[in-house]
Amino acid sequence: MFSFLGQFHPQIVHTPIVMLIFSAFLAVVGRLVDREWLRKTSVFMLVFGFLGAFLAVQSGKVAHRVPEHQQGVPEHEIDEHGEGGEWVMYLSGGALVVMFIASRLQGGAANALGLLALLVQLCAAGAVGVTAYRGGKLVYEHGANVKVDGQLVKSAHAAAQKAEPGEPGGKEADEH
Repeated sequence: MFSFLGQFHPQIVHTPIVMLIFSAFLAVVGRLVDREWLRKTSVFMLVFGFLGAFLAVQSGKVAHRVPEHQQGVPEHEIDEHGEGGEWVMYLSGGALVVMFIASRLQGGAANALGLLALLVQLCAAGAVGVTAYRGGKLVYEHGANVKVDGQLVKSAHAAAQKAEPGEPGGKEADEH
């Protein structure tokens, strides 16, 4: 359903990165200085961070095929990056759900759930940072989806695979 988004994965991922990190920052500052407008802005950014994470995960499901199958980028590194994206989506969505429940309560329960939502929101911000770092490694260390003069670059990992007979994906596997 979202297969057309694969080519836009590099552009899409910036939305959850920026929105979730700044959302968490504004949530903390809003609590520290007790400003409702900062907390509301944080929630607004969290909503768009979650939506961006959803679209990033969907576009990543398509975008991973080229580096894995045509460039020799290590599958486990692509999988770690993809799993991280899913965690970001679940954590940011979970923070929204907990915030919604907290907004329907009063007193100590609302405070406790509000604090839990903040912790989950901070975890989402941390997870998006780690996932972004892993995505950057895929591009800058392995050349994932990178073209030079219109040609996909091959990962150094791909050359090592072909040079090592007996390894999965190595020369022997290519000959069969």
